Amino acid sequence: MADKAKKEYGALKKRAMLAKQRLKMGYWQKMVEERQKALESFGKSEESLQLVQSLQREKVKRDEQKALSAVRADEEEVFYAKVCSILEEDENTTNPIGRLIDRGRFDQLDENNKQLYILRLAEKFRQMRDRYYRERAGKAE
Repeated sequence: MADKAKKEYGALKKRAMLAKQRLKMGYWQKMVEERQKALESFGKSEESLQLVQSLQREKVKRDEQKALSAVRADEEEVFYAKVCSILEEDENTTNPIGRLIDRGRFDQLDENNKQLYILRLAEKFRQMRDRYYRERAGKAE
């Protein structure tokens, strides 16, 4: 029990250190400048504001994830790149999940775990697809 509390304290301490670094390096000031530039290019409508805010929220989450767990963040970015390439080839591809499956890992699983793996992969694909379309909409406007 004490190990868990120590681990949580360590994670909290790391997050606090990262927040302090962001403040020192002007991270939030850069975000404000990026928001202003984006709003100037998109227009100052409510819809544009919401799009820019959601894109920035996602960027902050990805940056935090990368700082806390670089390996996992890198894996997610590689996965996102695969999703982008699938969607750029053909947005109406018939089997994107089949193209994303890690066959070596998949073949070692039993039937129940295969289904679970596919469901998790489908959810992750949906999230990355949504991110792709949001970012694409942000760049297109």
